[in-house]
Amino acid sequence: MQIDFTLEAWFHRQLPGGGAIDISSLIFFLNGATDAPHFLMELIQGGPTSLVVLLDLFPRRDLPLHPDYIARYYEATGMDAHRRSLERLPQVRPYVSPSLLVRSLWSPTAVVVDVQCGEGRGAALEEIVRGQLATSAKEVLGVWLEHCAAAVEMSDAERESMVARDKMISTTSVELNLSANLPRMFDADVSAKVVAEIGKAFIGH
Repeated sequence: MQIDFTLEAWFHRQLPGGGAIDISSLIFFLNGATDAPHFLMELIQGGPTSLVVLLDLFPRRDLPLHPDYIARYYEATGMDAHRRSLERLPQVRPYVSPSLLVRSLWSPTAVVVDVQCGEGRGAALEEIVRGQLATSAKEVLGVWLEHCAAAVEMSDAERESMVARDKMISTTSVELNLSANLPRMFDADVSAKVVAEIGKAFIGH
């Protein structure tokens, strides 16, 4: 396995106006021995009947410049079937991140959806999570384990460029995403500590 490090995170926060938000993240980062995508899954629940789902093999190449990368990791593995199947559910609509940067980083097969089951329909959300979502998550992880864990031959220049790209994206994500959003959930001291620790994992590992 070419795993560089793993990030597992769970946040729970009571909101000032009532209710709570729960964020669960699981990310496997690969090292410079391969150009294969990272694995990313994040669930953001803002209520008993709503859920934002982010599930992707997170690309490490600029895809328009590397059509062979798209063919190898996304077309040949049938990744787009998971996005299509989930988006066909009547309770599901595409989720659009407010960050243009974040939206530019996903693969074209990413599952980035907002599940809204309606008031009093928590059982419907539970059914989706235990059914189609769980199936897709297991299958995407299976694709990642089978196709993305082996070393890939690259030139030293290619490897250095890819590792630098990984680090730039990680740094920017921490600065623009976490630093902006965590203070809305926690007080300043707690937010600073969380950002610092995640920054060490992303940037200084």
